[in-house]
Amino acid sequence: MLAVTKRYASTFGIMDIALKEWASVVRALELGLQVVLLRKGGIAEVEGRFEVSHREFLLYPTYEHQDERLIVPEWRKLVRQTEAERDAGKVVLTSWARVEHILRVRDRNELERLGIETIYAPAYVDMRLAYKPELPLYVLILRAFKLPTPVTVEETPEYAGCRSWVELRENISTEESSPVLTDEEFARRLASLRVELS
Repeated sequence: MLAVTKRYASTFGIMDIALKEWASVVRALELGLQVVLLRKGGIAEVEGRFEVSHREFLLYPTYEHQDERLIVPEWRKLVRQTEAERDAGKVVLTSWARVEHILRVRDRNELERLGIETIYAPAYVDMRLAYKPELPLYVLILRAFKLPTPVTVEETPEYAGCRSWVELRENISTEESSPVLTDEEFARRLASLRVELS
């Protein structure tokens, strides 16, 4: 018997807010390799802090600061693949995500105790923790969805720079999106975390 894939849409069926993340990490989310993002902030944030301003957002692939040395060896190919697919001056949006839970950690041991799987190398985690050490590292647990059709937007100057959130000029439809992981697999991933989620 064939499995039926559920179709989803964001709360309003359209979206114009995007979160910038390395293209390789966006690909990892789309492949179901991880269900988390690690964030602390970018220099263009208010007071240099990352704020979880939106619970649903498009995933905006970026290439600045993307470094395969900061990815575990078995998945460094994602950096090379996404770089090869890059089209200068354009951004291809292929997915969106919903924040299901937010955790805050202070050190790598704490993160490792949670049992979170990512493609990030330990060096990247240490680098994030060391940036503004007085602030916690946010672990965003995400449910990722693939758009039914990729959407290409022009990369404008207001989208550029070291910022987390981008307000797009276009409204992107999320109707008929497909979850990266089935409900059962996503629930299993959450259950595998060694933390109480409310």
